[in-house]
Amino acid sequence: MVRLNFVHVATIGILQPMKRTFFIFCFLLVSGFAPAALAASSSTVATTTPAQATEAAMQEYFADTPVMIEIARCESKLRQYTDSGNVLRGGAGDQMVGVFQFFDRYHEDAAAELGHDISTREGNLAYARHVYTDQGTDPWNSSRDCWETSNAAATTDVVESDEVLRQKIALLEQIITLLQTLLTLRQSEL
Repeated sequence: MVRLNFVHVATIGILQPMKRTFFIFCFLLVSGFAPAALAASSSTVATTTPAQATEAAMQEYFADTPVMIEIARCESKLRQYTDSGNVLRGGAGDQMVGVFQFFDRYHEDAAAELGHDISTREGNLAYARHVYTDQGTDPWNSSRDCWETSNAAATTDVVESDEVLRQKIALLEQIITLLQTLLTLRQSEL
């Protein structure tokens, strides 16, 4: 009997620190997700670059045609403007304009007739939508090797992100179950 009491007392003495340690571990694990998410969202807002703003606008504008985002990534690295604020120009003789690098000699007037100014981000995106609707991705065939590869990689990243999210949800469900068990044990002691 004395030995049983000693075992019982020893068990309670061990379980209390274990419960505390387990609770602290669970708390730190769960709280580890929130600061990372908060830091990511805070840093995105605080340090948004023009390219990130353009990408965000494109994500919304071309949500139904993600290949257009990849085309722009290859054509201009998602930039409408240079670091100094000038319209991005590229290609031979700097005759290509903006995010989608439209050849100004052929596209400037056509875009203007539709009410789009390809030297602005909004106009460049709107005219790109018009060109894509009429001709598909053919006008950007010169960069096809780049954007087909990028589009395939982006699709893989989405699948991997979904799998990581599922794993995190499963881990959180396990933690919730453990916390509920711990709470039940705690209530039974009272």
